[in-house]
Amino acid sequence: MYIFELFLVGVITYGAFIVYMMSVPRMLHFAQLEGYKEADFFRWVCKNPKMAFLKEVPQAIGTAIVYGLCILINAKLLVHLPETSARFLFEVECIVLAFVYMIPNIVKAMKSKKERKQAKKPLVYTARAKRLMFWNAITVILLSVMFLYPYQGTPMFYLLKPMIYSLFTLQLPVGMVIALFLASPTETIIKDSYIRKAKWKLRKKAYRHLIKIGITGSYGKTSTKFILDTILSQKYHVLSTPESYNTTFGNIKVIREQLKPEHQVFIAEMGARYRFEIQEICDFVKPKIGIITSIGPQHLESFKKMENIVKAKKELIKALPHDGVVVLPNDHSYCSEIFKEEKRKKYSYALDDKKSDVYAKNIKLTSEGCSFVAVTPIGEIKCVSKLLGEHSVKNILGCIAIAIELGLTKEEIARGVAQIMPVKHRLQIVNRSNQITVIDDAFNSNPEGSKEALNVLKRFEGRKIIITPGMVELGSSEYQYNYEFGKQMADTVDIAILVGKKRSEPIAKGLRENEFDEMNLYVVDSLKSATKKLEEISQKGDVVLFENDLPDNYNE
Repeated sequence: MYIFELFLVGVITYGAFIVYMMSVPRMLHFAQLEGYKEADFFRWVCKNPKMAFLKEVPQAIGTAIVYGLCILINAKLLVHLPETSARFLFEVECIVLAFVYMIPNIVKAMKSKKERKQAKKPLVYTARAKRLMFWNAITVILLSVMFLYPYQGTPMFYLLKPMIYSLFTLQLPVGMVIALFLASPTETIIKDSYIRKAKWKLRKKAYRHLIKIGITGSYGKTSTKFILDTILSQKYHVLSTPESYNTTFGNIKVIREQLKPEHQVFIAEMGARYRFEIQEICDFVKPKIGIITSIGPQHLESFKKMENIVKAKKELIKALPHDGVVVLPNDHSYCSEIFKEEKRKKYSYALDDKKSDVYAKNIKLTSEGCSFVAVTPIGEIKCVSKLLGEHSVKNILGCIAIAIELGLTKEEIARGVAQIMPVKHRLQIVNRSNQITVIDDAFNSNPEGSKEALNVLKRFEGRKIIITPGMVELGSSEYQYNYEFGKQMADTVDIAILVGKKRSEPIAKGLRENEFDEMNLYVVDSLKSATKKLEEISQKGDVVLFENDLPDNYNE
């Protein structure tokens, strides 16, 4: 083959590789949402083949057809053409192939980039994400070599080379699974290194007297963390993990980058989808106080059964030292059983149970917030808060128990409770303009939280509208929980806008079986469509509840 043809094929091959790598961030985003775990990402691909593969199918089929025609032309015509004509035809084919493959993929990559920026959780190019991009590059090179090796040295090699990248675009999810597997040993080494650095920092003399508090639970972790931070800040200089940072890397990042000698209290939120993830965080944080906010069927898809969830949450309690302090809700269920078994210093809390160490009486819940009297070992504390719902009162009580253990006065506690602000996306009133009230409860919904959200909605005057796609990550029980959610909805809301035809089927079934008016039931395909429908039907005085906004990797 002449120099120009070699150069042309080289440029096209390199261009095809670049375009392939431009397509990788779409899968990288989903991998990031799944916590970079191979098993979770693979399960997502199996459950969401439409999202994983379908966008690539039309273009891949079109490209394959054009490639097939080019190969056919080469096989049938080139041998009968003069050398000059054959070279010209080959050059034209290469250019056509480049346009057929590259242009559509570049357009898709740019469109996908725009969608990721508008996502609920946009793709963040962390160091780990960049390393995974590298492993995707290694993966596609290895696969291309494997597929092309049999044709090495033949004319077919030069046509197949760019074609391979075209077909690989179709298998981006498979490539990501392979890349995650290849990256795993490196990530383990890096994680262990970060853990050692976090341990080393916490062992410094400057942090010898740092009070470390661990918070875990199936739900209520983040809200409890912000409540506790606000109350303890009345006496101490507090550092807590921001937003929903609750992974090993999230806690390490805060310790390494934000923890200063002047901090007196560190609050670590600890989340888990699998056993021993909480234990891993406890191994370097080494909390002295631990609170479990709740134990329920959250992440049942990965835990498989409730027994595993209970064991995972107990990892925090087991990690506490012999002089540690345990704080648990008296929920007459899993947490109560753990409390009975516990021999260390402990506090129980409940909404209205005089047997608990901290409980509430005279609870008043309104559309503006809540008020109650906390009955505690140091006396009664009158509390007023802007937080909505009975579950907020319960979370505050758990934090009051810890505040008492750390020596806050009744006045400091009451002042702290009054200063608590609603947590973003957790029963937060975000809009009261145009005489319509919007309640944002869009953070991951769960059976208990969704029930409480409906109870909050009941306390508002006006026509009640709910927009929801239902609940996810509940494994084989997901259908039943969403069906029950629909039945509960029928007794509360006047209008239901359900997002996702397939996903919302059990909710719609529950609504209909409770004789909900079919004329007030709308099923749309996206949150954008739901918002548009809301604009069409909303009236003065309406109250709108956004209950859960599916992660970007769960949209239909």
